[in-house]
Formats: sequence, structure tokens, C-alpha cells
Amino acid sequence: MRATLHQLKVFRQVALAMSYTKAGNELGLTQPAVSIQLKQLENNLDLPLFEKIGKRLFLTPAGLELNNFCDELFERFDSMDMTLSALKGHLEGEFHLAAVTSAKYFTPHLLGAFHKRYPKVNLHLDIVNREQIIQRLQENKDDLVIMGLVPESMSLTCHPFVDNPIVAVASPNHPLAGKKNIKLNELSEHAFIFREKGSGTRKALEDFFQANELTIQPNMILGSSETIKQAVMADLGISALSRHSVTLELATNSLVELDIEDFPLVRSWYLVHHESKHLSPIAQAFINFALSPQENVAGLCDRFLERHFIEKDHNN
Repeated sequence: MRATLHQLKVFRQVALAMSYTKAGNELGLTQPAVSIQLKQLENNLDLPLFEKIGKRLFLTPAGLELNNFCDELFERFDSMDMTLSALKGHLEGEFHLAAVTSAKYFTPHLLGAFHKRYPKVNLHLDIVNREQIIQRLQENKDDLVIMGLVPESMSLTCHPFVDNPIVAVASPNHPLAGKKNIKLNELSEHAFIFREKGSGTRKALEDFFQANELTIQPNMILGSSETIKQAVMADLGISALSRHSVTLELATNSLVELDIEDFPLVRSWYLVHHESKHLSPIAQAFINFALSPQENVAGLCDRFLERHFIEKDHNN
């Protein structure tokens, strides 16, 4: 294939933006300069890379193949930059991490501790629900993802790095609050609030109830842990959430943890990537950091939560 690196950079930017003008703005080139580079590339390949239908630009089959090649090529370039910087004794470059919503309470602080060790790494964090995390894995959008319930249908490598206990919570005024050794089947007698479909916490809870032949019909379905916490505090029902998401409320007695048999459901948080993914030196360093006994990531998360609710009590 006869193509210059500059031509491939221009092509890749146009494929991302699907606009000559927007690509030129990103690259500091005029629209005619972008057109000339792409025309030369198409002449060298003797194949069209884009086609215009109406006012919209689309990749041709050849363009799709070249775009996939460019994704791999420039990912390897980035990885080589990181490798060379690591050989010099420091890491620098881009690191993209995505986490499910229930992990948002500790993930930024985990990244903060990592950044103190590697200050030249540029961090990017996206917080999304489980369905979106799975889609991001399918599209290979991130270096790593953090999730609790890993899909079995995909070929993934999973690194458990911290416990994720799912606890049953209620308002302090709820009839079950303060009661000891609550039988599991008693839950069916009380209003129960579930997360939305696609939530890892909900999937873990449904699997647990099914395994114990218990049918729970949710009286409410809410789209975030924060909304559920407010609904439970308003005594609209009980729910089950990651303890990481309710530590502050439990510490201030805004919520109480129910003493139910077989609870909490102890799961793990995982660092996840495709089995075949070529990990960048930064991604590998992050895995090593999270798994290192010396770093004590679980303790780091707990210390943050304890510090945060102590500060909250002091401010109140």
C-alpha cells in the first residue's frame, strides 16, 4: 500500500468527523488541502474511500477496511510512545477508563492515586450504565472498564480488585429497621425498589432471588442509585445497592442496613478488557497498581469514604 503517514492521519480524521471541513479544523488544514490529500490517497490505492449521498458522507467498503487498519496502526503508535516513555523511567500518554454508575463513588479517587504516581498520564473517565459499558467493550472504546457483573457471552479478561458488597437498605422508620435475622421470604411482603434494566446491581439481585426461588415484584423502578436512595429515605420502599454507594447515608443514619439472611451479596469489582486486546503500558500499569498489595486499593476506597462522611458530619 502506497500511502504517507500524513495522508492516513487526514483520512482517519475525516472518517471520525465525516466532514472535510471539521477534519481540517482539527488538523489545522484548509478544506481544499484535506481534499487534495484524500484524492492523492485514493489515487495511490486506486479505490474510492468515501461516497457522498445527498449531503452526507459515508465510508466505502475500502474506506471501512482502511479505517480499521488506521485504528490499529495509530493505537500501536500511541502504545509505542508510551513504551518509549516507560523505558525512560516515566509513563505519559492518554488513558481511557469507563466505569458503571455504582463504581463512581471510588473510581475517581482510584484514578487520583494513580495520577499522583504517574502525573504525566492524561486521564479520561466515563461513567455509564452496564448496557453502555457492554456496548463500549464491543466497540473497543476504552483501555479498561470497571464493572461488577461481567457478561459471559464475550471473550474478556477480568481482574477482581476490590469487593462489592450489595446490601439491603431501608428508611430508619421502616418496619424491618432494627429487626434481627430477617427471613429472605419476608422481602416479598414489602414494597421493593429496583434499578433500571441494564443495571449490574439489578441483574445480580434478580439472579440471587431466582436462585432462591423468591419472586419480588418491584413497586418502583428508578434509573440511578442516587434517586433510589432518596426514594428509600422517603420510605417509599426498601432496596438493595452497592455498599459503596450508601456508605455516607449509613454513617449518618439516613438509611439503615437490614439484617437479612444471606445478605450482603458479596461480589467483586473487576477491571475488564478483551482477551485479545493489546494493552498499552499505561493500562498495564493501572492493572498492576489496582492489584498491588502495597497499594491496598480496597483500603484506599474505604479511607476515602470514611474521610468523606466524617467531613460531612463535621460540616453538619
